Amino acid sequence: MNRSISRRPFALVLAAVGVVLVLAALISLSPARGAGPATAPRWSVVVTTAPHAPQDVWFTATGNNDDGWRGGGCLCLGGLAQGLGPTDHATVLIEVVEGGVFGVDGTPVDPGTYIAPGPTVIRDRTGPGAELEDRVFEMEEGRTFYVIVNAYIVESNIPELPPAGTMLSSMFTWDFDPDQLGRTENLSVNWFDFGFGFFPFLNEGVLMTNVRQLP
Repeated sequence: MNRSISRRPFALVLAAVGVVLVLAALISLSPARGAGPATAPRWSVVVTTAPHAPQDVWFTATGNNDDGWRGGGCLCLGGLAQGLGPTDHATVLIEVVEGGVFGVDGTPVDPGTYIAPGPTVIRDRTGPGAELEDRVFEMEEGRTFYVIVNAYIVESNIPELPPAGTMLSSMFTWDFDPDQLGRTENLSVNWFDFGFGFFPFLNEGVLMTNVRQLP
């Protein structure tokens, strides 16, 4: 028997356990303000791939910006990620730290018109995921939902990404209709902040979002 093949399931289990332990550590280090009863209505947010537009995004959280947020998830970058090749991969853990209706719960950037770029990592060999063009979008007060996350790079073989162990500040935004809460498909934008403010990093395309308000 080929020992490298026989050990592969065990190695995958160890890798999965490692991801869970890191995520648990991140959540345990979150501010204690989220432990008590909520003093204001909370948001419940789930962001995942849309059924007809497979991607690599999954995270969920509940909370508000006064009492804190609880939740997490991951980005499993691979062949479906724009601009990457079939052997490129990275695992990025997600911890939600802020979110809500833009202009009501917070204003992490100025309102106005922005451009969400297409793939920013260009390779000669691309995977099966859709390669999207630049898209013009609006950050409109009361009509945009935002979620700011800490993105922790667990492992990566993508040279354009920072090394494993790096923590980045990222944000997801999408159009928001307060009269249409629940599970909907939305065009999303991924932002990054490298220390000088958030800027649109990638036109994410269609994601499934589920936004509800809790007491």
